[in-house]
Amino acid sequence: MSRMVAIGLTAILAASAAASAWAGDYKLGALTIRQPWSRPAQAGMNGVGFFTLVNAGKTPVTLQRVESPAAGKVEIHQSAMANGVMTMRRQDAGVVVPAGGQVAFAPGGYHLMLLSLKAPQGVGQKVPVTLVFDNGRKAQVDLTVQLAPPPGAPASSMGEHKH
Repeated sequence: MSRMVAIGLTAILAASAAASAWAGDYKLGALTIRQPWSRPAQAGMNGVGFFTLVNAGKTPVTLQRVESPAAGKVEIHQSAMANGVMTMRRQDAGVVVPAGGQVAFAPGGYHLMLLSLKAPQGVGQKVPVTLVFDNGRKAQVDLTVQLAPPPGAPASSMGEHKH
């Protein structure tokens, strides 16, 4: 019987450790930043950032820019499939999150480009970013480095997008 209890406790501890490795949510007024995460990447290379912005407010909010001490520069990009060709474009005007709506930053769509990483990003590490919105508010968020999206996170409908 004690062996069964030990196996059960080991399974519970492993499940909680795995759950704590997944990205958490952040709140900024009526905005929620859900499950921010990134993929592993080498120093000097480019990384990515994904999350979902949920606006429970009554007015649209624009994500204008993103900053990070972990990268030389951060850009907001959108990937799209056009005539069988994947394109990627910078979103210099930002991304509007409609009132009562949400925008997913996910593989194959909107995403952050973390250009010229200053250090390697390994699984389990946190990458700090600051989301800057049009109303002057800022959200400091940690992207959790992991191999796959968190459970329930939006997945790409266009296949994997490599950087």
